[in-house]
Amino acid sequence: MPRSTSARLPRTSLDIAELLGTVSLLASLTLHQRELLARAAHHRWVRRGDLVYAQGFPGDSLYVVARGSVLVHRTGRGGERRAMTVVEAPGSFGEIPLVDGGRRSASVEALEDTDLFVVPRADFLQLMASEPKMMQGVLRELGRMVRRLTDQLTDESLLDLPGRVAKTLVRLVEVRREADPEAAPVVGLSQGKLAELAGGSRQSVNAALATLAGRGLIHIGGRRIVVTDYPGLLHRAGLHPPGQRQP
Repeated sequence: MPRSTSARLPRTSLDIAELLGTVSLLASLTLHQRELLARAAHHRWVRRGDLVYAQGFPGDSLYVVARGSVLVHRTGRGGERRAMTVVEAPGSFGEIPLVDGGRRSASVEALEDTDLFVVPRADFLQLMASEPKMMQGVLRELGRMVRRLTDQLTDESLLDLPGRVAKTLVRLVEVRREADPEAAPVVGLSQGKLAELAGGSRQSVNAALATLAGRGLIHIGGRRIVVTDYPGLLHRAGLHPPGQRQP
């Protein structure tokens, strides 16, 4: 979901600590506590299309997106791939192994050239042992993951494909607005990646997009999808009952 890369990259420990404070997992920490993590963190740049890590790799760190965006996806035993979510700056991923010390449950791919700050698990656990309030943030993030996965399973059984595509577009717009409340309702994800997120073939998702565009809910221009009727898209996604559309 490419955006401008002109934003200044954090350089000092204080800069990185401020970035960590924008991530809900770490927002309850004091500035001093975040600076401790910032000093342990290291910068990593990932080129568009490259893997940050692969499913099954050791889970030894938390990743914070400073600039750019990534796609989280899983590969099944038969080789089929399913996208799970998109994480944009400022956001985090890789939280589950912080708790259980297990291997990565999904792969992460850069959707654009992306700057990350990597916080080692050992430093995170050391700070969490001295600051029990951190567990609130961890539990909150794990709860959000469970809700998202539950929604995806429910959507596959209850929503038709155009409804799932509509709900995927709504989620992607919400991800952007979490980072920037004034962000335009624009999705810059390829239709192939959108198909993975919605759980359909590229051809069927293209047809669903055409249906949504024909109803005036979106406008498709190249790799950009502009939401032109957000209340209508919410309704098509099953997020508001008839007569209760919200502006």
